[in-house]
Amino acid sequence: MKDPTFLKTMVKRVGARRVLEIGTFDGTSAIAMAETLPDDGTLITCEINPGFVALARKRLSRSPHGHKIDVRVGPALETLPSLAGWFDLIFVDADTKNYVQYYRRGLELLAPAGALLLDNTRGMTLGAVDPAADPAIAAIQELRQLVTADRTITADLVPVRDGVLVVTKQPLA
Repeated sequence: MKDPTFLKTMVKRVGARRVLEIGTFDGTSAIAMAETLPDDGTLITCEINPGFVALARKRLSRSPHGHKIDVRVGPALETLPSLAGWFDLIFVDADTKNYVQYYRRGLELLAPAGALLLDNTRGMTLGAVDPAADPAIAAIQELRQLVTADRTITADLVPVRDGVLVVTKQPLA
């Protein structure tokens, strides 16, 4: 997410102390969220690409908030089962083909008053798409069906960048 203002706002809004990010890229989002966390706050970020990890770690080492960030290297679907405890905020900006799995595991890890943010979800608003022609949009539409049927959550598509789906177990104050 190029403009991290929305993420900072969400960290403040949920009063986050513990954040999970799936998809680190260059560390911009992680640093922005860490800036907003309290001094004893923590952020775990998962990244599969070693080149992005090296870039992110370099940037984190220069940030006064880098000490709050723990970078986990490897496929997020392999890292997520090892995580325990609640996260106040979970931000997903990774491979859309796995968004359904990230959504399911994210809800398991989400604190009762937390928020799960899924980036690049504007495809939910499109008409039916042939999965073979566009697997990424098809995965987002599968997520839409799952979210629509889930009566235990509240979900809103926010028109930030390419759409951010905000999922909560209870309405945000």
